[in-house]
Amino acid sequence: MKSQYFLSLAAGLLALNFQAAAAPLPVSGCINDVGDSGFTCNFYETQGGVASEISDIVAFPTGQATTAGYIVLLESPASSHTDPTQWSDILQFIDNGGGIATSAQLLSSGCNCFPSVATVFAAPNLFLVETQVGTGDDFLDSTPYVSGFNTFNIFSAAPDPPSPAPEPGSILLFASGLALAAARWRVLRRGKGI
Repeated sequence: MKSQYFLSLAAGLLALNFQAAAAPLPVSGCINDVGDSGFTCNFYETQGGVASEISDIVAFPTGQATTAGYIVLLESPASSHTDPTQWSDILQFIDNGGGIATSAQLLSSGCNCFPSVATVFAAPNLFLVETQVGTGDDFLDSTPYVSGFNTFNIFSAAPDPPSPAPEPGSILLFASGLALAAARWRVLRRGKGI
């Protein structure tokens, strides 16, 4: 009887895991802010809820527009503005004519879809260092850009680089320090009658 209980419990947990794994990923989109005094957009590395290096094209709320151009996210503060291999993501404000954008799309490294350096520099552009909170989760790490009353949240992971592995000499030095501290503690303990 107990084995049937545990088997059914395991089957239930397995079913929950499959359902959680099948949950769609976030989809990019924009909404008007309260009082219609601007809008907020969230851009994810997804297309239709599926992971992708090119996001859906997102239309701004009706009547809203901004200047066409590019926001380029850099991997680190030392990244070169003129070296696309150091660009993490590009938020493209799509020109619908006359330098005005009513939609945008997120392009991520690995898509081989980045505009050329000349194209980026020929249009209004802004370079930002990607927010690095260290989680490495494309759906939690975001770099915000605020322009007037509008906010653009660019969700893209840029975890801090992992700490380098300690050298063997450092490990030996640390271990010997611990051994000396333990020996001193024992001597002090005996001397105080603890």
